[in-house]
Amino acid sequence: MSTSSDVVAKVVNHPRYQELLKRRGRISMAFFVVTWVIYAGYILTLAYNPALMARPVGAMTMTVGVFGAVLVCLSAVILIAAYVYISNKVFDPLLAAVLKDVQ
Repeated sequence: MSTSSDVVAKVVNHPRYQELLKRRGRISMAFFVVTWVIYAGYILTLAYNPALMARPVGAMTMTVGVFGAVLVCLSAVILIAAYVYISNKVFDPLLAAVLKDVQ
């Protein structure tokens, strides 16, 4: 019977696990960059063009700033859902294959 440290060593050295780490790292970085651009774009617009954020949207009483904040929050929900979908469809099967090979 192998100890847990032996199993961990086998998993860490497995080529599919290395592939999983690379893919997860690339996708996580892509999601980070997209999130950062959205949020930083909103904050920088707020900082350098506050008059734009104070304008009403069309004939409504809602301002561009509030509408933008709602879009930032909505983008976060969409990005989280996309990451969970990718995790379930790509990462989990790769990890299951690694564990099947190791055991």
